[in-house]
Amino acid sequence: MNSSIHIQAILDASHDGIIAVDRDSTVIWVNKNAIEILGLPADIVGEKITRYIPNSDMLRILATGKKEIGDIATVLNRQIIINRLPIVVDGEIVGAVSTFKEITDIQKMEMRIRKHCMESGLEAKYRLEDIVGRSAAIREAKAWAATFGKTEATVLITGETGTGKELFAQGIHLGSQRAAGPFIAVNCAALPGNLLESELFGYEDGAFTGARRGGKPGLFELAHGGTLFLDEIGELSLPIQALLLRVLQEKKVRRIGGERIVPVDVRIIAATNRDLEQQIASGQFRSDLYYRLNVLTLELPPLRERKEDIPDLVWSIIHEVGERGDKRIRDVDPAIFALLQRHDWPGNVRELRNVVERMVLLCQSDRLDASDADYFVRKMQRARSGPQSGASDEEMLIRKVLEETKGNRVEAAKLLGMDRTTLWRKLKKFGDGGTRR
Repeated sequence: MNSSIHIQAILDASHDGIIAVDRDSTVIWVNKNAIEILGLPADIVGEKITRYIPNSDMLRILATGKKEIGDIATVLNRQIIINRLPIVVDGEIVGAVSTFKEITDIQKMEMRIRKHCMESGLEAKYRLEDIVGRSAAIREAKAWAATFGKTEATVLITGETGTGKELFAQGIHLGSQRAAGPFIAVNCAALPGNLLESELFGYEDGAFTGARRGGKPGLFELAHGGTLFLDEIGELSLPIQALLLRVLQEKKVRRIGGERIVPVDVRIIAATNRDLEQQIASGQFRSDLYYRLNVLTLELPPLRERKEDIPDLVWSIIHEVGERGDKRIRDVDPAIFALLQRHDWPGNVRELRNVVERMVLLCQSDRLDASDADYFVRKMQRARSGPQSGASDEEMLIRKVLEETKGNRVEAAKLLGMDRTTLWRKLKKFGDGGTRR
């Protein structure tokens, strides 16, 4: 193959636009992308570049011999980023070459790189429809979250620990125009102040002892084009609150130890189980940051206010455990649901998950029955404070089942997963020595 044809084929295969001139500013090479991006004629090779670009910056490169990297220009209503370099042979400038690419292409590649570089678990997986529950309270919360997803506004999610704030944040992200972008979650209470600052805003090489060589981008930079979820926002120190407020106002980040300002396009979803207004009153939280965050508020209901969702939640947890291959459960004694629905769940769904997972993993069959809840019953009894009065959870469970079986102890014993002798002994302990079938 003719070498010039070979070189031209290589140039045309490049995704970047490429144009080169000799020392007299005559075009010697140009590829198809350059012709298309710059709107040049196909037969420009051999012509002076100034005939088509009168004030070409290539002339400056020929005169100074200095490279220019990352220049931004607008050509034919398209923004492009340009690199210009001298062509030097034996110490002499014999020409110049310019490479360029549309900024939108770079932004798309950057998005793919950010997503590829994400650590496992930092991407949104749960959509709003994946959140379990049919109660009026949870349906209302999901409806508001869906509405918030259609906006670009900052969202503040409030609710007790374990109510699923991150699940809703992921659902809002995946229901938004940023769904293709990264979703990054950070627990503001999990890191000490100085470490959290470096994680959020990044740092430059040598910014502090132990800093990674070459520096490190912060989570704001990594979340560019997507969503940053700040969990337990009420735990932020006042200095970091001030830095966060500045980023929200200016949409720019400066790394620790650096001078360069990095523009960021990030949507913030914050969450807290604290009363931020009370923290403002006590001087622990900045009012200006609170009003910046509290544009849209989503309040999640505690589990005790939606106990009708417990059966669906239990089955969802059982299926998750089964998908992991740990244990498969095919049936659940209705008495289990009755027992679980009598507890107020201060730890909410997270606490329920722990209890149900333990029951499933320790179950000796493929059916959960009352005997699998013994640990939970004893735990609830120990958790009671002060003088105990009234029936125990176990007694209430047994009496509930007896009521459902209209006093039939044979049937009740089957439902409770215990033999009739055990049931009779327990009833005698509860002060009910009568017999029936």
